[in-house]
Amino acid sequence: MEKRTLYKEGTYKKGNLHTHTTWSDGVHTPQETAEHYRSKGYDFLALTDHWVYGIHPELNRDDFLVFPGTELDIELPGRKDHHLVGFGLPETNRIPEHYTFEEERKNGVLTTAERIIEYFGQRGNVTLYGHPYWSKVDSTDIKYLQGMIGMEIYNHGSEFFGNNGNSETYFDHFLFVRNRIFCFATDDAHDIGTHDLGGFIMVKTREFTHRGILDAIRDGSFYASGGPLLHDFYVKDSVAYITCEPCQHIYFQTPHRGDHLFSEEGDCLTEGSFALNGDEEYVRVTIKNSRGEKAWTQPIWLWLF
Repeated sequence: MEKRTLYKEGTYKKGNLHTHTTWSDGVHTPQETAEHYRSKGYDFLALTDHWVYGIHPELNRDDFLVFPGTELDIELPGRKDHHLVGFGLPETNRIPEHYTFEEERKNGVLTTAERIIEYFGQRGNVTLYGHPYWSKVDSTDIKYLQGMIGMEIYNHGSEFFGNNGNSETYFDHFLFVRNRIFCFATDDAHDIGTHDLGGFIMVKTREFTHRGILDAIRDGSFYASGGPLLHDFYVKDSVAYITCEPCQHIYFQTPHRGDHLFSEEGDCLTEGSFALNGDEEYVRVTIKNSRGEKAWTQPIWLWLF
Protein backbone atom coordinates (compact mmCIF):
# COMPACT_ATOMS: atom_id res chain seq x y z
CA MET A 1 0.00 0.00 0.00
CA GLU A 2 1.23 3.49 -0.84
CA LYS A 3 1.32 6.06 1.93
CA ARG A 4 1.02 9.62 0.63
CA THR A 5 -0.48 13.05 1.17
CA LEU A 6 -0.28 14.17 -2.46
CA TYR A 7 -3.30 13.01 -4.42
CA LYS A 8 -2.42 10.33 -6.94
CA GLU A 9 -4.61 12.06 -9.53
CA GLY A 10 -5.01 15.78 -9.96
CA THR A 11 -3.50 18.95 -11.37
CA TYR A 12 -0.94 21.20 -9.71
CA LYS A 13 -2.02 24.81 -9.11
CA LYS A 14 0.35 27.54 -7.94
CA GLY A 15 -0.56 30.04 -5.26
CA ASN A 16 0.48 32.46 -2.53
CA LEU A 17 -1.51 32.80 0.69
CA HIS A 18 0.18 35.80 2.33
CA THR A 19 0.09 39.11 0.43
CA HIS A 20 -0.51 42.78 1.25
CA THR A 21 -2.09 45.67 -0.65
CA THR A 22 -3.06 49.31 -0.16
CA TRP A 23 -5.78 48.08 2.19
CA SER A 24 -3.01 48.01 4.82
CA ASP A 25 0.72 48.64 4.31
CA GLY A 26 1.12 47.39 0.74
CA VAL A 27 2.10 49.58 -2.21
CA HIS A 28 -0.35 48.30 -4.84
CA THR A 29 -4.13 48.02 -4.95
CA PRO A 30 -5.87 44.66 -4.64
CA GLN A 31 -6.66 44.73 -8.36
CA GLU A 32 -3.07 45.54 -9.36
CA THR A 33 -1.76 42.84 -7.05
CA ALA A 34 -4.13 40.15 -8.31
CA GLU A 35 -3.45 41.02 -11.95
CA HIS A 36 0.30 40.86 -11.32
CA TYR A 37 0.19 37.35 -9.83
CA ARG A 38 -2.14 36.13 -12.54
CA SER A 39 0.24 37.48 -15.22
CA LYS A 40 3.11 35.57 -13.58
CA GLY A 41 1.39 32.20 -13.86
CA TYR A 42 -0.21 31.98 -10.44
CA ASP A 43 -3.58 30.26 -10.16
CA PHE A 44 -4.74 31.53 -6.76
CA LEU A 45 -3.93 34.18 -4.17
CA ALA A 46 -5.00 35.31 -0.71
CA LEU A 47 -4.93 39.04 -0.01
CA THR A 48 -4.21 39.12 3.73
CA ASP A 49 -3.97 42.74 4.78
CA HIS A 50 -3.14 43.65 8.38
CA TRP A 51 -6.21 43.94 10.61
CA VAL A 52 -8.63 44.33 7.73
CA TYR A 53 -10.52 41.44 6.17
CA GLY A 54 -10.64 41.30 2.38
CA ILE A 55 -12.94 39.14 0.27
CA HIS A 56 -12.53 40.75 -3.18
CA PRO A 57 -15.04 38.66 -5.19
CA GLU A 58 -14.63 40.98 -8.18
CA LEU A 59 -11.04 39.76 -8.65
CA ASN A 60 -11.94 36.12 -9.31
CA ARG A 61 -11.56 34.86 -12.87
CA ASP A 62 -12.17 31.52 -14.57
CA ASP A 63 -8.42 30.86 -14.38
CA PHE A 64 -7.59 32.73 -11.16
CA LEU A 65 -9.05 32.52 -7.64
CA VAL A 66 -8.76 35.00 -4.77
CA PHE A 67 -9.25 33.71 -1.22
CA PRO A 68 -10.69 35.94 1.51
CA GLY A 69 -8.23 36.66 4.29
CA THR A 70 -6.36 38.87 6.76
CA GLU A 71 -3.32 38.91 9.06
CA LEU A 72 -3.58 39.61 12.79
CA ASP A 73 -0.67 40.09 15.20
CA ILE A 74 0.00 40.19 18.94
CA GLU A 75 2.98 41.78 20.67
CA LEU A 76 4.76 39.60 23.23
CA PRO A 77 7.30 40.47 25.94
CA GLY A 78 10.90 40.54 24.79
CA ARG A 79 10.27 42.18 21.40
CA LYS A 80 8.59 39.06 20.05
CA ASP A 81 5.20 38.73 18.40
CA HIS A 82 2.71 36.31 16.91
CA HIS A 83 1.52 36.85 13.34
CA LEU A 84 -1.44 34.72 12.29
CA VAL A 85 -2.86 34.64 8.78
CA GLY A 86 -6.49 33.64 8.36
CA PHE A 87 -8.12 32.65 5.08
CA GLY A 88 -11.21 30.74 4.06
CA LEU A 89 -13.83 29.94 1.46
CA PRO A 90 -16.03 32.75 0.13
CA GLU A 91 -19.15 30.67 0.74
CA THR A 92 -18.38 29.70 4.37
CA ASN A 93 -16.44 32.73 5.64
CA ARG A 94 -18.41 34.74 8.21
CA ILE A 95 -16.17 37.81 8.55
CA PRO A 96 -17.52 40.85 6.64
CA GLU A 97 -15.71 42.55 3.79
CA HIS A 98 -13.35 45.30 4.98
CA TYR A 99 -13.92 44.37 8.63
CA THR A 100 -11.30 46.00 10.90
CA PHE A 101 -11.87 44.07 14.17
CA GLU A 102 -12.32 47.28 16.19
CA GLU A 103 -14.87 45.75 18.59
CA GLU A 104 -12.67 42.71 19.25
CA ARG A 105 -9.60 44.87 19.84
CA LYS A 106 -11.49 47.15 22.22
CA ASN A 107 -12.82 44.20 24.22
CA GLY A 108 -9.54 42.27 24.29
CA VAL A 109 -10.96 39.31 22.41
CA LEU A 110 -7.90 38.73 20.22
CA THR A 111 -5.07 38.94 22.76
CA THR A 112 -3.56 35.45 22.45
CA ALA A 113 -2.67 33.16 19.57
CA GLU A 114 -5.15 30.60 20.89
CA ARG A 115 -7.98 33.13 20.82
CA ILE A 116 -7.19 34.20 17.27
CA ILE A 117 -7.05 30.59 16.07
CA GLU A 118 -10.42 29.93 17.73
CA TYR A 119 -11.88 33.17 16.34
CA PHE A 120 -10.86 32.30 12.78
CA GLY A 121 -12.15 28.75 13.11
CA GLN A 122 -15.55 29.83 14.41
CA ARG A 123 -15.93 32.08 11.36
CA GLY A 124 -15.04 29.62 8.64
CA ASN A 125 -11.33 30.41 8.34
CA VAL A 126 -8.16 28.40 8.82
CA THR A 127 -5.03 29.74 10.52
CA LEU A 128 -1.50 29.86 9.12
CA TYR A 129 1.30 30.82 11.52
CA GLY A 130 3.53 33.43 9.87
CA HIS A 131 7.33 33.77 9.82
CA PRO A 132 8.26 32.52 13.33
CA TYR A 133 11.99 33.15 12.83
CA TRP A 134 11.35 36.77 11.82
CA SER A 135 9.00 37.13 14.81
CA LYS A 136 11.79 36.03 17.19
CA VAL A 137 9.53 33.58 19.02
CA ASP A 138 10.94 30.48 20.67
CA SER A 139 9.74 27.12 19.43
CA THR A 140 8.36 26.53 22.94
CA ASP A 141 6.08 29.54 22.39
CA ILE A 142 4.29 27.92 19.48
CA LYS A 143 4.95 24.20 18.98
CA TYR A 144 1.99 23.13 21.13
CA LEU A 145 -0.51 25.50 19.49
CA GLN A 146 -3.52 23.50 18.31
CA GLY A 147 -6.03 24.12 15.54
CA MET A 148 -3.76 25.64 12.87
CA ILE A 149 -3.57 24.40 9.27
CA GLY A 150 0.18 25.03 9.22
CA MET A 151 3.13 27.39 9.53
CA GLU A 152 5.39 29.23 7.12
CA ILE A 153 8.49 27.13 6.69
CA TYR A 154 9.66 29.86 4.32
CA ASN A 155 8.70 33.53 4.05
CA HIS A 156 10.48 35.17 1.14
CA GLY A 157 9.92 38.73 2.30
CA SER A 158 11.54 37.97 5.66
CA GLU A 159 14.42 36.25 3.92
CA PHE A 160 14.88 39.07 1.40
CA PHE A 161 14.93 41.88 3.96
CA GLY A 162 16.32 40.21 7.08
CA ASN A 163 17.86 36.81 6.25
CA ASN A 164 15.36 35.32 8.69
CA GLY A 165 12.66 33.81 6.52
CA ASN A 166 13.67 30.16 6.78
CA SER A 167 11.86 28.50 9.70
CA GLU A 168 12.64 24.84 9.00
CA THR A 169 13.79 24.21 12.58
CA TYR A 170 10.49 25.51 13.96
CA PHE A 171 8.59 23.13 11.70
CA ASP A 172 10.61 20.18 12.96
CA HIS A 173 9.80 21.16 16.54
CA PHE A 174 6.08 20.96 15.76
CA LEU A 175 6.59 17.51 14.26
CA PHE A 176 8.74 16.28 17.15
CA VAL A 177 5.76 16.68 19.49
CA ARG A 178 3.34 15.09 16.99
CA ASN A 179 1.64 18.39 16.20
CA ARG A 180 0.34 17.51 12.75
CA ILE A 181 0.52 20.76 10.84
CA PHE A 182 1.59 21.44 7.25
CA CYS A 183 4.41 23.60 5.94
CA PHE A 184 3.78 26.57 3.64
CA ALA A 185 5.97 28.95 1.66
CA THR A 186 4.78 32.49 0.95
CA ASP A 187 6.31 35.73 -0.25
CA ASP A 188 4.47 38.09 2.15
CA ALA A 189 4.81 40.70 -0.59
CA HIS A 190 4.09 44.35 0.15
CA ASP A 191 5.37 45.56 -3.21
CA ILE A 192 5.52 44.23 -6.76
CA GLY A 193 8.95 43.67 -8.23
CA THR A 194 11.09 43.53 -5.08
CA HIS A 195 10.33 40.54 -2.86
CA ASP A 196 7.29 39.00 -4.55
CA LEU A 197 7.07 35.57 -6.23
CA GLY A 198 9.83 34.02 -4.09
CA GLY A 199 7.71 31.71 -1.95
CA PHE A 200 4.63 29.73 -2.99
CA ILE A 201 2.76 26.47 -2.66
CA MET A 202 1.87 23.98 -5.37
CA VAL A 203 -1.48 22.34 -4.64
CA LYS A 204 -2.41 19.10 -6.38
CA THR A 205 -6.17 19.39 -6.60
CA ARG A 206 -8.93 17.38 -8.23
CA GLU A 207 -11.05 20.47 -8.83
CA PHE A 208 -10.05 24.06 -9.57
CA THR A 209 -12.41 25.85 -7.23
CA HIS A 210 -11.90 27.57 -3.88
CA ARG A 211 -13.23 24.47 -2.16
CA GLY A 212 -11.15 22.13 -4.30
CA ILE A 213 -7.97 24.04 -3.42
CA LEU A 214 -8.72 24.25 0.30
CA ASP A 215 -9.81 20.60 0.51
CA ALA A 216 -6.50 19.58 -1.07
CA ILE A 217 -4.60 21.76 1.40
CA ARG A 218 -6.49 20.21 4.33
CA ASP A 219 -5.51 16.77 3.00
CA GLY A 220 -1.85 17.77 2.62
CA SER A 221 -1.93 17.46 -1.16
CA PHE A 222 0.57 20.26 -1.72
CA TYR A 223 4.18 21.24 -1.19
CA ALA A 224 6.00 24.45 -0.31
CA SER A 225 8.68 25.98 -2.49
CA GLY A 226 11.11 28.83 -2.88
CA GLY A 227 11.68 27.89 -6.52
CA PRO A 228 12.18 24.15 -7.28
CA LEU A 229 9.31 21.94 -8.41
CA LEU A 230 8.39 18.48 -7.13
CA HIS A 231 6.46 15.79 -8.97
CA ASP A 232 5.58 13.09 -6.44
CA PHE A 233 6.40 11.84 -2.94
CA TYR A 234 5.14 8.65 -1.31
CA VAL A 235 6.13 5.60 0.76
CA LYS A 236 5.72 2.05 -0.52
CA ASP A 237 6.97 -1.18 1.06
CA SER A 238 8.91 0.79 3.70
CA VAL A 239 10.77 2.87 1.10
CA ALA A 240 10.25 6.62 0.60
CA TYR A 241 10.34 7.83 -3.02
CA ILE A 242 10.68 11.35 -4.42
CA THR A 243 10.61 12.63 -8.01
CA CYS A 244 11.32 16.25 -8.87
CA GLU A 245 12.76 18.68 -11.39
CA PRO A 246 16.59 18.56 -11.60
CA CYS A 247 18.19 19.57 -8.31
CA GLN A 248 21.54 19.17 -6.56
CA HIS A 249 20.47 17.94 -3.11
CA ILE A 250 17.75 15.60 -1.86
CA TYR A 251 17.33 15.32 1.91
CA PHE A 252 15.20 12.58 3.46
CA GLN A 253 14.30 13.69 6.99
CA THR A 254 12.79 11.78 9.92
CA PRO A 255 12.79 12.37 13.69
CA HIS A 256 15.91 10.20 13.83
CA ARG A 257 18.29 9.41 11.00
CA GLY A 258 17.87 10.46 7.41
CA ASP A 259 19.74 10.46 4.13
CA HIS A 260 21.30 12.96 1.74
CA LEU A 261 21.73 12.55 -2.01
CA PHE A 262 24.14 14.97 -3.71
CA SER A 263 25.24 15.60 -7.28
CA GLU A 264 28.73 17.05 -7.74
CA GLU A 265 27.74 17.94 -11.30
CA GLY A 266 25.05 20.41 -10.25
CA ASP A 267 21.32 20.06 -10.80
CA CYS A 268 21.22 16.48 -12.04
CA LEU A 269 19.09 14.64 -9.47
CA THR A 270 15.48 13.98 -10.48
CA GLU A 271 14.60 11.14 -8.12
CA GLY A 272 15.65 9.46 -4.92
CA SER A 273 14.65 6.76 -2.48
CA PHE A 274 15.29 6.00 1.17
CA ALA A 275 14.74 2.70 2.99
CA LEU A 276 12.98 3.23 6.31
CA ASN A 277 13.75 1.29 9.48
CA GLY A 278 10.13 0.97 10.50
CA ASP A 279 10.37 2.98 13.72
CA GLU A 280 10.06 6.43 12.12
CA GLU A 281 6.96 8.43 13.01
CA TYR A 282 7.15 10.44 9.79
CA VAL A 283 9.31 11.14 6.78
CA ARG A 284 9.58 14.31 4.76
CA VAL A 285 11.87 15.54 1.99
CA THR A 286 13.66 18.80 1.22
CA ILE A 287 15.24 19.38 -2.17
CA LYS A 288 17.73 22.14 -2.98
CA ASN A 289 19.08 23.34 -6.31
CA SER A 290 22.51 24.77 -7.11
CA ARG A 291 21.18 28.31 -6.52
CA GLY A 292 20.30 27.42 -2.93
CA GLU A 293 16.54 27.45 -3.53
CA LYS A 294 14.54 24.80 -1.68
CA ALA A 295 11.23 22.96 -1.82
CA TRP A 296 9.63 21.02 1.02
CA THR A 297 7.18 18.11 1.01
CA GLN A 298 4.58 17.61 3.67
CA PRO A 299 5.45 14.93 6.24
CA ILE A 300 3.95 11.51 5.69
CA TRP A 301 2.86 10.37 9.16
CA LEU A 302 3.65 6.68 8.96
CA TRP A 303 1.75 5.73 12.12
CA LEU A 304 -1.53 6.89 10.59
CA PHE A 305 -1.55 4.16 7.95
